Parts: sequence; structure tokens; C-alpha cells
Amino acid sequence: MARHRSLNRLPRRITGASAVEFALVFPLLFAIVYGTLTYGYVYFLQQRINFIAQEALRAAIAVAPLPSNAAYLAAINAAVADAVASNFTLGGAPVPPALSFVVQPVNAANNTLSILVTYSLTAPTLFPTVTLPGFGSIPPLPAALQATAAGRLS
Repeated sequence: MARHRSLNRLPRRITGASAVEFALVFPLLFAIVYGTLTYGYVYFLQQRINFIAQEALRAAIAVAPLPSNAAYLAAINAAVADAVASNFTLGGAPVPPALSFVVQPVNAANNTLSILVTYSLTAPTLFPTVTLPGFGSIPPLPAALQATAAGRLS
């Protein structure tokens, strides 16, 4: 009879142990899944920023030289702004304020033009983070993503 009673108690002990194990394992599992999704999206954004920088450079190189250097730089800036807007947004949505670009003036020594595209990850917070004492912000993300494209003008 005593053997039979201990067998009846066994399932309750197992279910309690399962709940405790789940409570211990769930935060680690959640952190792994959340980190994978977060870094996957950051990787996607970095690739998108690289593509935008390349397309903006193509648009800037396609601008025909103008007699005035100021007018030429203004035309390049307009072409780059249009390329950034058309390549980043989908469905006519406006370019987010976190995305910015800087057109470096033409280097007279080697006749190159470079464009720096920056996407801030802190201006609008994309991913919620948890700050733990001793560990800092989790997941640790860069403040901004940057891509540079440079090309030689012929």
C-alpha cells in the first residue's frame, strides 16, 4: 500500500518541477530569441543602408557637371536626396528623421566623390532594452549604423 501512495504523488511532484524548470529556463530562451530577432533586423538595416549609399552615389555620379561649383553640389545633393527617398521608403512613406546623409565635396586631388549615410538607432528607439547593473544595456546595440560609398568622377 505504501508503494501505491508514493506512485500517486509522483505526477504532482513532476508537474511542480516542470513549472520551476520552465521559470528558470524561459528568461534565457526569451533572451536568445529576442537577441536573434534584434540582431537580424539590425543586420537587415545595415545592408539596406549600404544599398542606399551605393544607389545615392550612382545618382550623384550621373549628375552632369555645371559651370558653378555651388550649383553642381546643389544638384548632387538634390539627386542624392531623391535617391535616398526612393530607395529607403516603400509605398511613398516619408524618409524617417533618423536617416541622414552627407555628401563629401569632390576631392580635387583624385576626383572622387563620397557619400556617408547614417541611420540613428537611438533617436526613435527601435528596440526596447533592459539596463542591468554590471552588464549595461541588453542587447548592446550601436548608436548609429553608417555606410560610406565613394566613386571616381570621370
